[in-house]
Amino acid sequence: MDLSSMPDDVLIRLLNTASPNDVARAKRLNKRFHQIVDTFNLGKPRVKEFCVESRVSPISPSKIGRLRLGSTSNAPKRRVVVTMRRDRGVKRSERIEDPSRSTSSESANSFVQENLRKVELQEKLSFDGVTLDEEFYKMLTAKKEALRHVTTLALSLCHIRLSWTQFMDLLSRMTIKHLYIDFCTFHPSLISDKVLMSLTHLETIQIQPRYPCFLNEVTDQTLIHWATRTTAPNTIQFRNGCASRITVDGIRHLMTRALSTASTPNKMDLDFGLLLEPSQSETSLLTFILCPGLDFKVTDDFRSRKISLSRGKFCLQFFIPAPFPIGPHSVAISP
Repeated sequence: MDLSSMPDDVLIRLLNTASPNDVARAKRLNKRFHQIVDTFNLGKPRVKEFCVESRVSPISPSKIGRLRLGSTSNAPKRRVVVTMRRDRGVKRSERIEDPSRSTSSESANSFVQENLRKVELQEKLSFDGVTLDEEFYKMLTAKKEALRHVTTLALSLCHIRLSWTQFMDLLSRMTIKHLYIDFCTFHPSLISDKVLMSLTHLETIQIQPRYPCFLNEVTDQTLIHWATRTTAPNTIQFRNGCASRITVDGIRHLMTRALSTASTPNKMDLDFGLLLEPSQSETSLLTFILCPGLDFKVTDDFRSRKISLSRGKFCLQFFIPAPFPIGPHSVAISP
């Protein structure tokens, strides 16, 4: 049987088991093989973690004794470092750019893209201090199947300037199990019911914005969706002033489903942050707290009331606005 007459999926499986040299030879056979190898990133070394770190800091000139190498200017420079972790070691490459130039971001994107083309991503993709704008999104999604094996996306100290549709499309190209957004700036619409419910393999989600924000489009609909699935995320963390429209009743619905399958050895750690839905009531809280077999603790401060519940490997907490005391008071007015 001629190889050229085989279906694409069979050829992809064969080329996946071949050595990089054999894949490179097959790529030169004809246009079809070239397109398959290029589209599915075949024959490239597999990277378990691909990390991009961007920082702006002054670069001091090097010194050897009294000899000073390089420019004497201490103007800030942008340093972009790409780290690729494999089974056999770690490879780093870096580039220093002048952030004042208009082509600085384009050059940084091309540098990241050059490194992406050389490898096949397998598990984790992380960005630290990077601006995720439309150009960066186009660079990441240039290859149709380049992100299909990514299971963990970690964003730290990033400026996310994507629309929710672009962000949802970016996540849909991966098999997201773990999503971390730590101390980033982003529009609240980026995290919504539509985005969260589209992550069918989600196990961990951690949202810690740089500044307190209200996720107006995150409601009980997401919790009900997770409760009706065979599996729900084991770790949910909304921290650092992250608020949503989730209600006590929605959390109780998810908790009931989680405790009904508590025979599984997996630990569940749920923190829903501040609940700002105005439908919270004392009756709902009382019903929630008096669930049998749960240890609960209530603590108050001047801004919010923290409610914590636990049983075995199950731990849950959330915050509601603290009620302000209302009563008669007098103010002395001097004549």
